[in-house]
Amino acid sequence: MLKIEALDAYYGEAQALYAASLHIDEGEVVSVLGANGAGKTTLINALSGTIDRVGTVSFDGQRVDRLPPHVIAARGLVQVPEGRRLFNFMSVRENLELGAYSPHARAHVADNIDKVFSLMPRLAERSGQMAGSLSGGEQQMCAIGRAMMAMPKMIMFDEPTLGLAPIMVDMVFKLLNDIKASGLTILLVEQNVKHALAVSDRAYVIENGRVVLGGDAAELIHDPQLKVAYLGG
Repeated sequence: MLKIEALDAYYGEAQALYAASLHIDEGEVVSVLGANGAGKTTLINALSGTIDRVGTVSFDGQRVDRLPPHVIAARGLVQVPEGRRLFNFMSVRENLELGAYSPHARAHVADNIDKVFSLMPRLAERSGQMAGSLSGGEQQMCAIGRAMMAMPKMIMFDEPTLGLAPIMVDMVFKLLNDIKASGLTILLVEQNVKHALAVSDRAYVIENGRVVLGGDAAELIHDPQLKVAYLGG
C-alpha cells in the first residue's frame, strides 16, 4: 500500500532524513522506532508532504511525493499529529467534522460521526464539550476520531501516547487494536517500544535520520541493535 524509496527530507537547508526506504502492506500495522530526534516525526511529515522531500513515495499504487498535503490526505493517507493539535475553543463534534474536508468525506459526515462515536463512546458523551476542556486521553481520542472522519485508507500516528498517564496509554493502545481489527493500515511512531511492538506486525528502526533495521515485530524486540538505537553504545 505504501512504498518509500530513497527518501530524503529537509527542514530548510538542514537534512533530517537520509535515503529512507521501507514498505507497508495493506492491513498491516508497522511501527517506526528510535530515540528522540532520530527522524521518526520527520518521516511522517515527509509522507504527509508538510516538509521538503526528495525521493519516491507511492501510495495505493500511485506516486504522491509531488503532491501537496491536502491532496495526499484526500487520497487516504492521513496523519494524527504529535500533540493532537485540536481547536480548543471548538466542540468535540466540530473538531471531528473538520476531519471531513474532502468532498467524498463531506458526503458521509453523519455516518462517520456515528462510527467514531461507536468506536469511542466517551466522545459521544462529550460531543458538545469544548475540546480544550478534555483530558489528555480524551483529546487524543478526538484527534484519532478527526482522522477517521477523513475516511482514510491508512493512518499515521505520531507519538499518540506522549504525556499520557499509564491508564490512558493502555486505552490508546486498545483503540489502536480496535482500529487494526477494522482493517485499516497503520504506521505508528511511538516511544513505548514494548506496547508498539505488541500491536505491530513489523517495525523499522531509525537512527540519525537513517533506517538501520527492519523486521517482524516479534523478532525485533530481541534484537540488540534496537537497544543500541535508543541507548547508544
